[in-house]
Amino acid sequence: MSGSNATASLVRVSVSSGTRRADLGVPGGIPVVEILPELARELGVLDPEHATHGFRLVAGGGTVLDPDRSLAAQGVLDGAMLSLEVLDPSTTKVYDDVVEAVADVVETQFSPWTARHSAGTAVGAATVFFLCAAWALFTARDAGALVTAVAAGVAVLLLGAAALLHQRTQHGGALALGATSLVFAAVAGAAVSPDRPLWGEGLLWCGGAVVVGGLLGALAVPAHRLVLGAGAVVGLGGVVLGALGGPLGVDLTTVAAAVFVVAVVLGNVLPWAGLTSSRLTSRAPRTEAEIEADVPAVDRDDVRARVAAGHDVMVAVSLATGGVALLTTPQLAASGVPGTALVVAGAAATLLRTRHSRTRTSVVLAMATGVGLLALAAVVAALAHPGWRPVLAVVLGTAGAVVVTLAVLAPRSRVRLGRVADALDGVALVALVPLAAATVGVV
Repeated sequence: MSGSNATASLVRVSVSSGTRRADLGVPGGIPVVEILPELARELGVLDPEHATHGFRLVAGGGTVLDPDRSLAAQGVLDGAMLSLEVLDPSTTKVYDDVVEAVADVVETQFSPWTARHSAGTAVGAATVFFLCAAWALFTARDAGALVTAVAAGVAVLLLGAAALLHQRTQHGGALALGATSLVFAAVAGAAVSPDRPLWGEGLLWCGGAVVVGGLLGALAVPAHRLVLGAGAVVGLGGVVLGALGGPLGVDLTTVAAAVFVVAVVLGNVLPWAGLTSSRLTSRAPRTEAEIEADVPAVDRDDVRARVAAGHDVMVAVSLATGGVALLTTPQLAASGVPGTALVVAGAAATLLRTRHSRTRTSVVLAMATGVGLLALAAVVAALAHPGWRPVLAVVLGTAGAVVVTLAVLAPRSRVRLGRVADALDGVALVALVPLAAATVGVV
């Protein structure tokens, strides 16, 4: 009796999955979800990857069968054609154990900690310790030759470690140690003549040491040679300031104003420099023969390499010009109102050029440089001119409120504001020379 009832409850169907098909007799009186594993096993698709997402049965016409109801309750008769499909991986997975659900959430929602992260953290911690050691050496610059020898030795060792990391394809750590070596090079230069003022002839020795360190770093870490070379350019700016303001006796504010203007102007022609260095050109056909000729194929890999090279040049120029501008800012902000206004104009021009930037790196560098110029000028002005502090507090607080309102609370495209920014960009660049002249007392 029971055997005949079981046979009567069977529904003979054809089940397919992909290119596989089987004619089966399946129970018609139990929920579909209970027969899905057996169907998947019969068709050979019951593997861990698919089983995690689950299966579904689709009847003729694309009707998805309810897994909680039986075949008979859903009107599936003998001879029906059914399709066994794997649920879309993007849909919610089916679990029968909360432990599996928790494990899957941890694996998919949180990035695991790897050996590469450990190495990066170790390099970051070491960099912080090295910078603290450099500061300690700098405060002891009165010791003279001893500090110079120790700082120079550490700089050389850091360059060697950077070269080793570069060979092991750990380019981020190599760049961090290479940049840290420039700090020790600057400390070594600062201790060459401890009896001389640092902000003057001391810049000559600091800058010279950074130039040497930057060039050696470019050789040791070829993957970031332009970035470390940019550090050498910043050192060259220090050499110019120190040489003219020290042994040659030129007014340091005059030199700083001239160098600042040059740095800001060069930084704003950065897209042109990057495009030129890529050497990518497009010439329209002019003659009939050129029009009818076959269009030469474009080498995608070559274009990618050239664009990457141009982008690297843009980043290097941005770092170099931004570093030089920051180097001259303290002298200008301490000189008075015209010098501070010159820094503000340069910072505005630097910030406004981000409207023409496409890559995240170029935008971040320009924003960091512009904000850094304003912040450094505000700090120096507050220290050098105590009477300015109330005004600086009001101006900086108002500026912060405006930025939050425009960029965070109401982030939308404003055509009129874009036109105002275009005008301000031109005004800021044009105002650099008159403000520099006012800073040095020409007008």
